[in-house]
Amino acid sequence: MNARTLTERLIGSWTLESYSTRDADGEVTYPLGPDAEGLILYTPDGFMSAQIMATNRPQYASRRVHGGTPEERNAAARGYLAYSGSYRVDEMEWLVWHHVDLSLYPNWIGDTQKRYVHLEDDVLTLSSDPLVFRTTTLWPTLVWRRANAVAGCDKEG
Repeated sequence: MNARTLTERLIGSWTLESYSTRDADGEVTYPLGPDAEGLILYTPDGFMSAQIMATNRPQYASRRVHGGTPEERNAAARGYLAYSGSYRVDEMEWLVWHHVDLSLYPNWIGDTQKRYVHLEDDVLTLSSDPLVFRTTTLWPTLVWRRANAVAGCDKEG
C-alpha cells in the first residue's frame, strides 16, 4: 500500500499524453490537435505551471521574440494554452485547485480552476466540470505521464 499523500504524488513534472474534450453526444475532439505537447509542473512549495501547445505552429518571419505580424501572433496564441500560479490539494476529494496568477488567456487571471484527479502509477488524469460555450457543453480531459527528465538531458553538460 502506498502511504504517500496525493500532494506528495503530484509533485514533479508531467508530460502531456492527450488533451481532449467530449460533448454531450460522446464525440471526442482535440482542441490543440491529437498530437499536442505539454508540460505541467507541481513544485513542493505549492506552485504549478501548465503549458500546452499544438505541434507544428508556424514560425514568425522575424527573428525577434516580440516580433511577428498580427496574423503570426494570432496563430501562435491560438495554438497555445499556458497558465501558472499556486495550487492546493483536497486529499479527501482528490481535487487540485489551480489559483491562476499568470495566463495567456487573460480571463483566467485571478481565477481558481478546479481539477478532478485520477492518478494511477505514472499516469495523471485531470478533468474539470463541464464547460458551456453558447449551446455546447464540453467535458475536458488531460492525460499526463510522469516526465523522465534524464532522457532529455545531456548528463555530461
